[in-house]
Amino acid sequence: MISRTVHLFAYSLVSIAIPVLALPISVYAQQTAGGDASQKEIAITIDDLPLNGQRFELSRLQVMTDKLLSGINRHQIPVVGFVNESLLYVPGEVEARIALLRRWSDTGVELGNHTFAHVGFKDTPISQYEDDFVRGETITRVILREKGRQPRYFRHPFLQMGPTAELEQSFEKFIGERGYRIAPVTIDILDWMFRFAYANARAQTDEKSMKKIADEYLKFADLKFDFCERVANEMFGRPIKHILLLHANELNADNFDQLIAVFKARGYRFISLEEALQDPVYRFPDKYLASSDWLHHWAFSKGKSFTEPRAPQFIQKIWDDSQAAPVSRTQRH
Repeated sequence: MISRTVHLFAYSLVSIAIPVLALPISVYAQQTAGGDASQKEIAITIDDLPLNGQRFELSRLQVMTDKLLSGINRHQIPVVGFVNESLLYVPGEVEARIALLRRWSDTGVELGNHTFAHVGFKDTPISQYEDDFVRGETITRVILREKGRQPRYFRHPFLQMGPTAELEQSFEKFIGERGYRIAPVTIDILDWMFRFAYANARAQTDEKSMKKIADEYLKFADLKFDFCERVANEMFGRPIKHILLLHANELNADNFDQLIAVFKARGYRFISLEEALQDPVYRFPDKYLASSDWLHHWAFSKGKSFTEPRAPQFIQKIWDDSQAAPVSRTQRH
């Protein structure tokens, strides 16, 4: 079970004001030197492989996976996909789900660790969190080894970093010794929230509502990109190499081409996560905030604030209503 409290801790920053950081001139000069200040670049990451959200039949999961991988291949996008290996262990489907995970890798998606059971760091003792991390790489490591590779990236579930800087540093040292580094996020377009409304409409075979939700999702994505670009420019005086958070769900699978068209219309070039993390902003020291949403994390240092866009009211209400009832593990974002 994933509590409403855990979810609200992780994503309360979505609806609050965000501080803005002013950089010293020397840091600004270092970060802007040697790059094209007009170039927009973004790395795409996808969480909760093989399936984000409610569980459904294997054949449907295979169709969803086909759509996502076809879109990634068609647009030639370098992607890192973060795996929750607990999602592979469905009675009678384990081998088929492992085969699906292997298809992600065969398509060129680099697999990363998202813990075994999507564990939040806020309320989990570090020893248990580390154990879940280790358990979460068992199959992923085998699949990567088949291609002569090893896992390199870890994404915090719920974007929850350690509750204190000391605990986070200890955890990062632990995973660093195993060849990993943290994969932060700078743009979250709330697909996990829109997905819930989309899944409800699909369950009712309500194609009109599905289209409305998808259209609102694409509009919101454009609005959120505009916001994040503005925040980054205000903090760093230039476009940064952004890192986008998506999830492996039907909302993204059914609307992948349209979503990519939004990014392209904004002038983005798709880069690898490795390339994005070469941007000096990801090494910038700041006060500690227990979130791997780095726009919030960077901005927290100075305490200047402005308001972040929210999802449409009807989407927010559907999500809030779902959280007021008992929530199963398969409903997590």
